[in-house]
Amino acid sequence: MKKSIKNVIIITSISVAAAFLIGCGIAGNMSSERDSEKTTPAEFKLGETEGKIAILVHQPGWIKTPMDLRIILTAAINESLKTKEKAEIDAERLIEYKNVLEARMALPEDKRDEPNAIAAKLGAKYVLDIQIVDFELSTFAEKNFFNGVMVTKACLLDANGIKLWPEEKDPRLSKTEIEDDKGTIQSSIAKLSAATAHCVTRYFYNCKTANFRVVEENKELDNYDF
Repeated sequence: MKKSIKNVIIITSISVAAAFLIGCGIAGNMSSERDSEKTTPAEFKLGETEGKIAILVHQPGWIKTPMDLRIILTAAINESLKTKEKAEIDAERLIEYKNVLEARMALPEDKRDEPNAIAAKLGAKYVLDIQIVDFELSTFAEKNFFNGVMVTKACLLDANGIKLWPEEKDPRLSKTEIEDDKGTIQSSIAKLSAATAHCVTRYFYNCKTANFRVVEENKELDNYDF
C-alpha cells in the first residue's frame, strides 16, 4: 500500500513538473511572438503624405571616392522608401538621381545646393537632404577584404525649405561600418549605402523593433565634431 502511494506521489510530481516546463515553453514562445510584433513608432509618416519626394545627397569635394556616392546612396534610399515592408511609398513619387542632377545643373551655381530651389525645379513637395560627413574605404593585402565607414546627417524639408524632421534642432546622424568584409569596392559601397539608407528611412514608418537596427550600424559618434 505504501509503495502504491509512493508511486502515485512520484507520478504526480512528474506530471506537475512537466506541466510547469510546458507552460514555461508556451510562455516563452508567446513572449517571443510578442517581441517579434513590437514596432518602433514612426517619427514622421512619410507614406501618409502626397507629392513627389526628392533625395538630395551632398558629397563634399574633399571626400574622394572611386564611385559617386550620391548616385548609389540616392538609389539605396529610394529603394528603401518603396519597399513594401517599410515606408511602402509609390515609386512614382520618388525621383531618380539623374533627374535631381539635371535640376541642379539647370540652376545658377549658387543655388544648386538649395533644397527649395531644387524642389521647385522638380515639382517636389518634399526633399530628404543628406550630407555625407565622412567616408573611408580601405582594403587588405588580399585586396578582396574591406574596412569601411560612412557617416551622414539627414533632415526632411518641405518645398519651402522648412524642416519637418527630425524634431530636434540638428539633423539626424548615422554611422555605418563594415570590417573584414569580403567583396569588391562596388559591393562594399553598396552595403554601406544600403545600411545608411535604412538608418535614415526607418524613422518614416512603424518599423519592426527587431529590424530597427542593422549590423553595420555604429552608434558611437563621439569622435566626430560636427
